[in-house]
Amino acid sequence: MAELLDIPRIVISASGSSSGKTMISSGLAKCLVKRGFKVQTFKVGPDFIDPQYLTMASGRQCVNLDSWLMSEEEMLRDFVEYARGADIALIEGVRSLYDSGDPLSLRGSTWLVAKVLRAPVLLVVDVSGINMGAAAIAKGFSTLTEGVRVEGVVLNKVRSFIHMVKAKAAVEKMAGIPVIGAIPVLSELKVEMRHLGLRPALEKRAKALESIEKWREIVECNLNVRLIEDIAKSAPPIRLERKTSRRRPKGKVKVAVALDEAFNFYYRQNMDLLEALGAELVPFSPLTSSSLSEASGVLMGGGYPQLFLVQLEGNESLRRSLKKLVEDECPTYAECGGLMYLCEEIEDFSGVKVRGVSVIPGRCSISRSTRFLGYTRHRVVRDNPLSKAGGEVKGHEFHYSSIEVRGEVKYAYEVLRGYGVDGRHDGIVTHEALASYTHVLASGQEHLFERFLEKCLAYSRR
Repeated sequence: MAELLDIPRIVISASGSSSGKTMISSGLAKCLVKRGFKVQTFKVGPDFIDPQYLTMASGRQCVNLDSWLMSEEEMLRDFVEYARGADIALIEGVRSLYDSGDPLSLRGSTWLVAKVLRAPVLLVVDVSGINMGAAAIAKGFSTLTEGVRVEGVVLNKVRSFIHMVKAKAAVEKMAGIPVIGAIPVLSELKVEMRHLGLRPALEKRAKALESIEKWREIVECNLNVRLIEDIAKSAPPIRLERKTSRRRPKGKVKVAVALDEAFNFYYRQNMDLLEALGAELVPFSPLTSSSLSEASGVLMGGGYPQLFLVQLEGNESLRRSLKKLVEDECPTYAECGGLMYLCEEIEDFSGVKVRGVSVIPGRCSISRSTRFLGYTRHRVVRDNPLSKAGGEVKGHEFHYSSIEVRGEVKYAYEVLRGYGVDGRHDGIVTHEALASYTHVLASGQEHLFERFLEKCLAYSRR
C-alpha cells in the first residue's frame, strides 16, 4: 500500500554551528503562521532544546529526524506521518549541511535527511569578516556531493550595507546561487546560551515567545519569504510504501511523566508511541507535585535538574513517593537528568550537595570541564524494563555529569560506542527501574516501548 504526500518543504541548513539556524527557522515558521499557513517543523539530529522553540513558533509539535538513529524508511515514515495536514514543512538542520559523527560519512548529517526527503536547502552562511569568501563557502557546499540542491543562501551577521552588497554579488555571480536575504548584526538577536545549547524555552516561556516574535520581525524585514515559499513548493511529491501496523498491547495504563522546568527533554515520537500503545500520559512535576500514587509506570526525561537542586531536595514528599514506587517494582525509565535525580546525592558546579531519590547508590557530580557528547550503541547484557539481554540499543548522550557508584550495581548495557556511566557500562538496573545516560528514540526501536508498556500493564493488574 503506497501513500503519496505532496507538501512544500525546505531544509534550513548552514555552513557551521551557531550560524543562526534556529533563529531563522523559528522566525520563518512564525512568519508563515501569521500568513495563514499550517506549519510543521522538524529538527535534524539529537536535540531537545531547539524543537521547543520550533514548537512554540509553529503551534505544532516539532519532530526529530535523525539519519544516524533512523533508517531512510523510518525518516520517510515519520515525516509523512507528522507532515500530514500541514501546508508547509520546515526542517532545521544540525551543525553544517555535511557534518556528522564521522568526518568521512554522511550518516547523521543534515545532507542525508535532505536527500531522503528530496527537499531543497536554504543555506545560512555566517559572513563575519568575509565577502568573496561567502561565495567559496556557498559554492563548496552546493557542489561537494550530488543528490541535494542548495537553492538559496541567507547571509547572516552582515555588518553594513556595503558588506551585504559585496557578499551578495560574490555569491550570486561566482557560486550561481540566489541570495534570499541578509541579516545584520543586531544585539537584540542574542539569546541566552547554556552548556547544552540555548536555554530551554519551557523554562521561561514568555521570554522565549518574545525572542521568537523578534526573530519573526527580522525574517519579515530581511528575507524574501515569498521566494522561500516558491523554493519549498519546488520539492517533488514523496511516495511512501506502507507496511502493516505494529503490534499493540491491549489495555489502558497510567504512566507518570516528569515535565516541568527541570525535566523536559522528550522525543515527540516516544510520547506518541506510548499513547498509541495504550498509555495515558499523566504529567507531574518533581519540583511541585506531592505524590505519584496512581501511576503504573514512570518516565523521567532529561533536562537541567542541576539548576533546581534546592527545590528538588525540598520536595521531600515527591521523592519519598517516587522511591516507594520504584521499591514496589513499578516500571520506571529514567534518562540522563532522570538518572541524576534517582541517585542518593547530587553535587552541582559550585560543590553544593543535595539528596536525590536515593534508589541508585552513588553521587552524581556536575563539572563544566568534563563533557560526554555523541551517539551511543550498547549491547544489552541484562534484562530490564525496556529490553531483554542479547539485543542492542542505539541512542545519544550529552551530559556534563558523572556518577560515583557506591557498592555493587547491576548494569543493563555494555558500551560499544559512547561513554555511559563509566566508559564500559550504562543503564543501571534496580528493581523494575532502568536509569541510563543514553536517550533513545522510539522510531526503529518500537519494541523497547512495547516492552515497557507491557511491564506497566502487568504492574497495574498486580
